[in-house]
Amino acid sequence: MSLSVAILIDDFFPNSGGIGRSVQTQLEELSRMGHEVTLIAPDRHLQRPAGVRTIACPAIYKEGLPAHLCVLHPTERRARLISKQARFDVVHSQTERGALVLAARIARLQGIPHVHTFHTNIAGTHSTLPFAAAWGSLGYEVLVTRALGLGSKRPPRFASSFPPKTAEPDNNNFFSRMDWRSLGWIAAHADAVTSPAAYMLENIEAAVAQPIGGTVIPNASAVTIVDGAAQRREERHGIRFLSIGRLAKEKRLDVIIRAFNRARIPDAELVIVGDGDQRERLEALAGPGVRFLGGLSDRAAVAEQYLEADALVLGSYRFDVQPMVILEAGAAKLPVLYCDDRLTAGLSGQTSQLVAPDMQSLARGMQKLAEPGRLAELRAGYERVDVRLDPEDMAAAYVKVYEKARRLPERHG
Repeated sequence: MSLSVAILIDDFFPNSGGIGRSVQTQLEELSRMGHEVTLIAPDRHLQRPAGVRTIACPAIYKEGLPAHLCVLHPTERRARLISKQARFDVVHSQTERGALVLAARIARLQGIPHVHTFHTNIAGTHSTLPFAAAWGSLGYEVLVTRALGLGSKRPPRFASSFPPKTAEPDNNNFFSRMDWRSLGWIAAHADAVTSPAAYMLENIEAAVAQPIGGTVIPNASAVTIVDGAAQRREERHGIRFLSIGRLAKEKRLDVIIRAFNRARIPDAELVIVGDGDQRERLEALAGPGVRFLGGLSDRAAVAEQYLEADALVLGSYRFDVQPMVILEAGAAKLPVLYCDDRLTAGLSGQTSQLVAPDMQSLARGMQKLAEPGRLAELRAGYERVDVRLDPEDMAAAYVKVYEKARRLPERHG
């Protein structure tokens, strides 16, 4: 049966990062399966996807600030205006800001289920941004969760509190535990929740002290990497490392740059794709061989960088949920150097290299990849193991969640 699905996102679409690229793939696959999909996204920097109804929503945002500070107008008036334009079977929010609250209001007005996907580990920002992240946690606690309760106008499915301390140091921080409580509150007000990573749902369950019925749905990438990469790599002298993502402190690009400088690999390059408030600081750290290309929103331009690179380097630790760049690297049979052992989707010991999260270990990892035959060995690993994630499987999993949520009359309509 065909469904009418509204997908909401606070981030600029589609060029704000991995969430935008995941949503883009969801839109395409759900539409291809015959469902009627509506994208509700900020009217700032919007590139309307072909073949998908798009509702451009006013947003609270000051130009020049990071894209993740953009917030859709979550007012009752906005929800009513959207409901006059379109009727849906399910509403699906994918960021925990205005999109979350607006989705709750639309769900209530139309008597439909509200599904939410946890893409971002807000609790993982405190080790790199202790002061700013603390204010962010208070903002979620005071503003977002309260606004969600007012928007949904219904009691939570379960209570949420500070989770017990665990063996994970990052989860023992007062504000990290507050974040998990806030995410538990969000889960309690949605009809169904999903996340690309199991640890997100496990930590939320620790905060609510009961199963939440969440579904792990890994992201999938629809980026097609054309043939010819192997020949390009063989023709170039030296090794080229690639980093793609927001130039934000929690991504730890400074650690990657320092590691590259320390490794001192002859004729090596480090190409950094992305933009953000850390660019000026990172450029000051960069030594010879480091190049900044800025942000790229076009899929073909992104694919070109994977084709030109020899290895992807990911420096984030205990922050990312499921980076899209890992999936895109897999599409290009590109070896991955990473340092967060919680990341599993799209990774294998036969195609990637896991190191400790400190700068020295990343430098040694780069040196290891530069050894004769190591890159070829990891590229060959893609022939032995299948780490690809099918966009069709991702979309089909979401449809199952939608259909299950629609069979919960006690929560809506």
